[in-house]
Amino acid sequence: MPSSSKKYGPITLNCDMAHHTEKHNLEVVMALQVGYNEDAEFHRQQPTKRVSFHLPATLTETPHRDPFIQISPMPDNTLLAVGQDGLISVWTSELKLKKNRFILDEHKQPNKKVKWIADSTLMVQYNKLIIGTCDREIRLYELSNFEPYCQIVGLETLPLHLGYSTRDADECVIYFGDEQGCINIILVAHVAETLRNWTKSQVIDEIPSINIDNIKDHGHVKYIRWKAHNDWVTQIRYVHSMESIISSSNDDFTALVIGCVEGTKNVQQRLRDLMESSSTSSRRTLLSANIPPKRNLNDESLFKVKRGVKTFDFCKESNILVTGGLDRIVRIWNPYVPGWPTGLLRGHSSPISFLCIGDENTKIYSVSTDCTVMVWDVEDHTCLINVISKASQIRGEIATCCFSPHLRSLYIATDSLAALQLQENSTQLGVPTLSHNAPVTCCEYNQNLQQVISCCTGSVIKTWDLLTGQLVSEVTAAHGSSPITCLALDRSGTRIVTGGKDGGLKQWNCIPNSVNFMQTLAPGRTAHNCMVYEVMQPNRYIISIGCDRRISIFPDHQDAVISEDEYPQCSLINNMRKENEEGKFCVAFLPPNLVATTSYNGEIMLWNLASGHILNRLIASTCEEPENGTDADDLIINKIAFIHTRTEQKDESAVLVASGPQGQITFWNISGGGSIFGRFAGSHYMSVVSDLAISEDGSLLCAADNMHYVYLWEISQYALQEPEVEPPTLLHCWRAHQHNITRVIPVIKHMLVITSSSDFTLKLWSMQGEYMGTFGQTKSWQIKITASSKEQDFDTSMIAQVQSPLSERGANSEESPENQIIPPEMPAHVIFVDDKDIAEELKKRNLLNSKSSRVKMSGTKQVYLQPAYGRLNAYKSLEICDLMSVSTTIRKPNPAAELNDPYDLAF
Repeated sequence: MPSSSKKYGPITLNCDMAHHTEKHNLEVVMALQVGYNEDAEFHRQQPTKRVSFHLPATLTETPHRDPFIQISPMPDNTLLAVGQDGLISVWTSELKLKKNRFILDEHKQPNKKVKWIADSTLMVQYNKLIIGTCDREIRLYELSNFEPYCQIVGLETLPLHLGYSTRDADECVIYFGDEQGCINIILVAHVAETLRNWTKSQVIDEIPSINIDNIKDHGHVKYIRWKAHNDWVTQIRYVHSMESIISSSNDDFTALVIGCVEGTKNVQQRLRDLMESSSTSSRRTLLSANIPPKRNLNDESLFKVKRGVKTFDFCKESNILVTGGLDRIVRIWNPYVPGWPTGLLRGHSSPISFLCIGDENTKIYSVSTDCTVMVWDVEDHTCLINVISKASQIRGEIATCCFSPHLRSLYIATDSLAALQLQENSTQLGVPTLSHNAPVTCCEYNQNLQQVISCCTGSVIKTWDLLTGQLVSEVTAAHGSSPITCLALDRSGTRIVTGGKDGGLKQWNCIPNSVNFMQTLAPGRTAHNCMVYEVMQPNRYIISIGCDRRISIFPDHQDAVISEDEYPQCSLINNMRKENEEGKFCVAFLPPNLVATTSYNGEIMLWNLASGHILNRLIASTCEEPENGTDADDLIINKIAFIHTRTEQKDESAVLVASGPQGQITFWNISGGGSIFGRFAGSHYMSVVSDLAISEDGSLLCAADNMHYVYLWEISQYALQEPEVEPPTLLHCWRAHQHNITRVIPVIKHMLVITSSSDFTLKLWSMQGEYMGTFGQTKSWQIKITASSKEQDFDTSMIAQVQSPLSERGANSEESPENQIIPPEMPAHVIFVDDKDIAEELKKRNLLNSKSSRVKMSGTKQVYLQPAYGRLNAYKSLEICDLMSVSTTIRKPNPAAELNDPYDLAF
């Protein structure tokens, strides 16, 4: 620690430092949270990141009268469709029917019992089609003429889901899951010879048949059966690189199982199993008694998912596993870490019926039962495109889906057969205006200069004029080649501090026309992200917080002389490091000395900055049950913020706002033991709220979710004195970007909202959700011209929403004007205009219009339509959204849905 005689020098606090005793009153004027993730760093958007389909989809009628069972791409670029009734049809990639045929001879004989096909798969190397029937049979057909080749009969259970895969040069595995939750595996060696031997078996119904009980007698065959699930198997897949079987079911505790094929590899355990089974016949007797063995606990991994898993896909190259089911959430897993998913992709409003990892393992294709198709980016976990049924014109109940990487098409079978063809990058629309050449990680608004400062991963700092959207100044290589991860602006607007991914901290002088370098506060250190805080009174400090939970304090001025006792208490940092060993370190500050931190378990801790002691612990997860569509395990809190205008009322009102847990926004009263004063869904799509901000006057709450939507609530009277049952008034909601929104900033003076995103853009919006423009575009906007019209529009159309208490009083209220609430930055005379004055003004304008033949317009006319339930109309979103992503459906309240979830099924 520097003594009083020393000048500038940073102070690094860690667990080995002694505690100070002197208290200081410190005021945080800027608190910024990092929207940067090293593993999800968004590189410059290449054409492969852009996804678009040819719409509407190609639809064709089919000769099938029963549901499709499977669609499989053939080596000759055709499609093989199998119907439940045994009808096989072959299609071209453009969905032109080539031929069709019934393969079940029972349809030709009226006295025979009709068979049904449960599933099918292709044995391409040997030109065979494998089907499983409801009569507990597995049949093999020649692909060339669809004539029966042989069959396996006498199965103990129904083969619900079939699969085939090669093992070695002349080995293969045929496997299926049944209604008892068992995994059945047939290992075949010397495949060509074995198949020929099967054709020499006894003929049953004109087909050579081999009984499953005698299948080992023919040699080169091994039959294995495991009990894996507590419910029927919904999907199954063999992964040769892992020598494992992946299977799923609707059971919560055995939702997905990754298990070995041939039993334990532990020698001692194998000897123990051999001792327990005296002979092969006793082993077979065990299977015939419908009591299949379970694998050893060390031989399988269990993935628990609420409501089970309906569909999944696995990629060994990228080492990712994706699952989906009745809870409408796409989960991304590390296959070796079954306890916790690495990503939750929310957006579907119906159960997910199909998942596929495609495009060189960079994208996830998901299809839900309402025929909605969504494409997700594997790297940053964002939705690239959302194709609704109205845009694709695919309707009906989904029977099966298939994605062909070679044909670049997604095939969906309902009552008809549909194909969604991916557009080539060269045919997509032109490149939009970009504010940066790299993902924007942070931005701030300098209200004194009316400028916006933004930083990106390309280590560039740009300053923009808010009133025109044009670039004022640019600093390149601000942190060398290291990406800038955070930005802080002091209250005076004259200095900024930036933090780099390498841990470097730099201070800059901010003047009207440029940003000039002042000094380096800390040199770069490897793998160290920073968050920047500025503290003042009685001394000014700059505090940086790294991802290693190390907190460093620097004097604000280089010539400052500060003694050891004048630094903040370091016991706070010691305790924070202990409490957040494995948690996400989110911090907020409330003057004079209150600090709030969060962790992954959904807990918020309140600290005394002077003493370093915990004042309170706030846990929201146990206060209320999670709502439908949310995940009970989703306890992450992504952002917290204090309402600084309520500092004097913090004992009786909610002063802390948190985005989480369970994807909700929570208002906390921190007095006493802490209590929830308000809790509501922060997203219409049950998505996580990635960022939130409160206006300077505390009247508006602005938030952004992972579906790239921005929400604006009026909170001036919300949770002010007592807990609230209903959510605050939602003023507007609109989709702002196509990728992650890293920052939202409400500018109450001009009634605007600034958003930054990892899609390289910085955009400006009105508080009605109207798109104003992108910073850096060729054509300038004029805020001074449009601001007056927007204020007039706000007076007439939004005043009833912003001032909800006034609207409840009625027009004949006799309450004094002093007690009425006036929106911030709004002239007082606007509210007290008399009706007579308005009528006279209209008469004058009518007279002026009648005298002049032409009306000279000073700007573009803007029409404002009140969107239903806070949503934009379709035509207002066309400028920023693809047509396929736009939905004009009005969200109507459905009280019955709260009592009975139509998708809460128990299969």
